[in-house]
Amino acid sequence: MKRFYIRFLFLGLLFIIIGQNSFAQTYKLRATSVAVKSQNERTGYWSNWSNWEQCNILVVMNIDQDVVTIYSKETQEYDIIEILSNDQRDSDGGVTTTLLCVDADGTRCHMRLRAQSDGQLQLYIDYKNLMFVYNVESR
Repeated sequence: MKRFYIRFLFLGLLFIIIGQNSFAQTYKLRATSVAVKSQNERTGYWSNWSNWEQCNILVVMNIDQDVVTIYSKETQEYDIIEILSNDQRDSDGGVTTTLLCVDADGTRCHMRLRAQSDGQLQLYIDYKNLMFVYNVESR
Protein backbone atom coordinates (compact mmCIF):
# COMPACT_ATOMS: atom_id res chain seq x y z
CA MET A 1 0.00 0.00 0.00
CA LYS A 2 2.85 2.37 0.87
CA ARG A 3 4.48 1.67 -2.51
CA PHE A 4 1.22 2.50 -4.32
CA TYR A 5 0.96 5.77 -2.38
CA ILE A 6 4.54 6.78 -3.31
CA ARG A 7 3.93 5.97 -6.99
CA PHE A 8 0.70 7.95 -6.90
CA LEU A 9 2.49 11.00 -5.44
CA PHE A 10 5.31 10.69 -7.97
CA LEU A 11 2.89 10.51 -10.92
CA GLY A 12 0.89 13.44 -9.52
CA LEU A 13 4.03 15.54 -9.20
CA LEU A 14 5.10 14.57 -12.72
CA PHE A 15 1.73 15.65 -14.14
CA ILE A 16 1.95 18.97 -12.31
CA ILE A 17 5.45 19.64 -13.72
CA ILE A 18 4.43 18.61 -17.25
CA GLY A 19 1.27 20.69 -17.00
CA GLN A 20 3.16 23.81 -15.98
CA ASN A 21 5.65 23.42 -18.81
CA SER A 22 2.92 22.93 -21.38
CA PHE A 23 1.53 26.37 -20.50
CA ALA A 24 4.90 28.12 -20.53
CA GLN A 25 4.93 31.25 -22.65
CA THR A 26 8.07 30.95 -24.73
CA TYR A 27 8.01 32.26 -28.27
CA LYS A 28 10.68 31.51 -30.85
CA LEU A 29 11.14 33.86 -33.77
CA ARG A 30 13.60 33.86 -36.65
CA ALA A 31 15.11 37.22 -37.67
CA THR A 32 15.67 37.31 -41.43
CA SER A 33 17.08 40.83 -41.82
CA VAL A 34 18.28 43.72 -39.69
CA ALA A 35 18.67 47.50 -40.11
CA VAL A 36 20.20 50.15 -37.82
CA LYS A 37 19.93 53.89 -37.31
CA SER A 38 21.86 56.12 -34.94
CA GLN A 39 21.81 59.62 -33.57
CA ASN A 40 24.71 62.00 -34.21
CA GLU A 41 25.99 63.10 -30.78
CA ARG A 42 27.06 66.52 -32.05
CA THR A 43 24.00 67.52 -34.05
CA GLY A 44 21.32 65.37 -32.42
CA TYR A 45 20.00 64.34 -35.84
CA TRP A 46 19.09 60.75 -36.56
CA SER A 47 20.57 58.95 -39.56
CA ASN A 48 18.36 57.21 -42.07
CA TRP A 49 17.82 53.50 -41.57
CA SER A 50 20.67 51.45 -42.98
CA ASN A 51 19.99 49.06 -45.83
CA TRP A 52 18.51 45.76 -44.76
CA GLU A 53 21.20 43.17 -44.06
CA GLN A 54 20.19 39.53 -44.44
CA CYS A 55 20.59 37.40 -41.32
CA ASN A 56 19.43 34.15 -39.78
CA ILE A 57 19.12 34.82 -36.04
CA LEU A 58 17.08 33.04 -33.41
CA VAL A 59 15.06 35.27 -31.06
CA VAL A 60 13.58 33.66 -27.94
CA MET A 61 10.99 35.54 -25.91
CA ASN A 62 10.50 33.80 -22.56
CA ILE A 63 7.58 35.68 -21.04
CA ASP A 64 7.45 33.49 -17.91
CA GLN A 65 11.02 34.46 -17.02
CA ASP A 66 10.74 38.04 -18.38
CA VAL A 67 13.72 37.55 -20.70
CA VAL A 68 14.27 38.14 -24.43
CA THR A 69 17.41 36.59 -25.95
CA ILE A 70 18.71 37.38 -29.43
CA TYR A 71 21.31 34.88 -30.62
CA SER A 72 23.29 37.16 -32.96
CA LYS A 73 27.12 37.03 -33.25
CA GLU A 74 27.16 38.36 -29.70
CA THR A 75 24.24 37.05 -27.70
CA GLN A 76 21.97 39.87 -26.56
CA GLU A 77 19.90 39.32 -23.43
CA TYR A 78 17.22 41.70 -22.23
CA ASP A 79 15.30 41.52 -18.97
CA ILE A 80 11.72 42.74 -19.28
CA ILE A 81 10.97 45.32 -16.59
CA GLU A 82 7.44 46.23 -17.62
CA ILE A 83 4.91 46.01 -20.45
CA LEU A 84 4.30 49.67 -21.31
CA SER A 85 1.59 49.22 -23.92
CA ASN A 86 -0.16 46.24 -25.40
CA ASP A 87 -1.65 46.11 -28.90
CA GLN A 88 -1.43 49.82 -29.74
CA ARG A 89 -2.68 50.54 -33.28
CA ASP A 90 -0.63 53.12 -35.20
CA SER A 91 -1.48 55.41 -38.13
CA ASP A 92 -0.07 52.88 -40.65
CA GLY A 93 -2.48 50.18 -39.44
CA GLY A 94 0.20 48.26 -37.56
CA VAL A 95 -0.21 46.93 -34.03
CA THR A 96 2.61 47.34 -31.51
CA THR A 97 3.40 46.00 -28.04
CA THR A 98 6.08 48.00 -26.19
CA LEU A 99 8.26 46.65 -23.39
CA LEU A 100 10.64 48.48 -21.06
CA CYS A 101 13.81 46.37 -20.83
CA VAL A 102 17.33 46.43 -19.47
CA ASP A 103 20.25 44.82 -21.32
CA ALA A 104 23.17 42.83 -19.89
CA ASP A 105 25.11 46.08 -19.28
CA GLY A 106 22.25 47.53 -17.24
CA THR A 107 21.21 50.02 -19.93
CA ARG A 108 17.49 50.64 -20.29
CA CYS A 109 15.85 50.38 -23.68
CA HIS A 110 12.45 49.93 -25.24
CA MET A 111 11.60 46.83 -27.20
CA ARG A 112 8.69 46.98 -29.64
CA LEU A 113 7.13 43.99 -31.35
CA ARG A 114 5.15 45.35 -34.31
CA ALA A 115 2.81 43.52 -36.64
CA GLN A 116 2.47 45.58 -39.81
CA SER A 117 -0.86 45.75 -41.62
CA ASP A 118 0.54 43.39 -44.31
CA GLY A 119 1.36 40.78 -41.63
CA GLN A 120 5.14 41.38 -41.48
CA LEU A 121 6.50 41.16 -37.93
CA GLN A 122 9.26 43.50 -36.78
CA LEU A 123 11.20 43.67 -33.53
CA TYR A 124 12.59 47.10 -32.65
CA ILE A 125 15.17 47.77 -29.95
CA ASP A 126 15.33 51.47 -29.12
CA TYR A 127 18.15 53.00 -27.11
CA LYS A 128 18.66 56.69 -26.40
CA ASN A 129 20.88 57.16 -29.49
CA LEU A 130 20.72 53.84 -31.35
CA MET A 131 17.91 51.75 -32.87
CA PHE A 132 17.81 48.25 -34.33
CA VAL A 133 14.96 46.69 -36.27
CA TYR A 134 14.70 43.02 -37.16
CA ASN A 135 12.25 41.52 -39.64
CA VAL A 136 11.10 38.38 -37.86
CA GLU A 137 8.99 35.33 -38.60
CA SER A 138 7.31 33.06 -36.10
CA ARG A 139 8.78 29.56 -35.99
